[in-house]
Amino acid sequence: MGLRAGIYGGSGYAGTELVRLLAGHPEVGALGVSSRGYAGRGISEVYPQLAVEGAYVEPEEIDASSLDAAFVAYGHGESAAAVKGLLEAGARLVVDLSADFRLSDVGVYEEWYGEHPAPALLGEAHYGLPEVFGAPGGRLVANPGCYPTAAILALAPLVRRVAVRSVTVNALSGVSGAGAKPSVKTHFVTVNESVSAYGISNGSPRHRHTPEIEMMLRRVGKTPEVTFVPHLLPISRGELETIVVELEEPGELPEAGDVLGWYAEDYEGWGFVEARVEPPHISHVANTNRARLSAAVDPRAGKLLLFAAVDNLLKGAAGAAVQNMNLALGYPEDLGLEHLK
Repeated sequence: MGLRAGIYGGSGYAGTELVRLLAGHPEVGALGVSSRGYAGRGISEVYPQLAVEGAYVEPEEIDASSLDAAFVAYGHGESAAAVKGLLEAGARLVVDLSADFRLSDVGVYEEWYGEHPAPALLGEAHYGLPEVFGAPGGRLVANPGCYPTAAILALAPLVRRVAVRSVTVNALSGVSGAGAKPSVKTHFVTVNESVSAYGISNGSPRHRHTPEIEMMLRRVGKTPEVTFVPHLLPISRGELETIVVELEEPGELPEAGDVLGWYAEDYEGWGFVEARVEPPHISHVANTNRARLSAAVDPRAGKLLLFAAVDNLLKGAAGAAVQNMNLALGYPEDLGLEHLK
């Protein structure tokens, strides 16, 4: 029979990747895919590149009580109510791709997102970055954001070992990171042949991934406030971060090789994180579930440079969600993802 899986919000960018991955997963026997906008239409009719039988359905048409794994790919604020309903209905595992369960402190969540629809579940959610926080336990996984995935993977081995004074994350992402719903900011004419910073409010960086990066790093080691500035690239997918780190004791600046050794030590046995001497290109990780890391040292300025690249729709969303399902249900992390290494 195999696993019964359901995707809620299966016609967005991340949802479409989930359809592709789960339809080919060797342990998934039945797959329900909901989309209010496309309900009743064939999946391969809407997306011909998906050779998947069946049609989109209304969310209510999926029997949540029978699901071994439910994936919720709704927007922030909308997702929590759906997650709560799925858990109450008896879904064995829910993986939420929104930010609704990433921040365990309800006060911090409300500062950045507004009132939380299901605060009682915040303490139950496992932050699903297994290379740093281990395999998910329990019935609710908060899938990390794409930017925090890259930043935390790059920074966690460092903050475990040295005292950090400041962190600045300069991040660049393809337009799919903004979601499938079009806006003036993401129209082709706006984005083409241009690069722009965003998440700036009243002259200050204020992007909602900032508290996620800080909160998760503080679970690992002492971490200062993080300056995080994302930029939109005129490409479809992929993400690159250059992270500038100043240490409390600049005289103890490590060599780049030391940092690469820390990466190798901390991520040994995890198949989707790799460290290289050469700084990564987005093309190195596009259409894969890999995170590629590198490091350099600027001795003149007394600063350390970290580099991280991921595919925002795979390791930053759908691929990580399937990896989390695998681990939560006792399968190898790369089951159904082997071709994305």
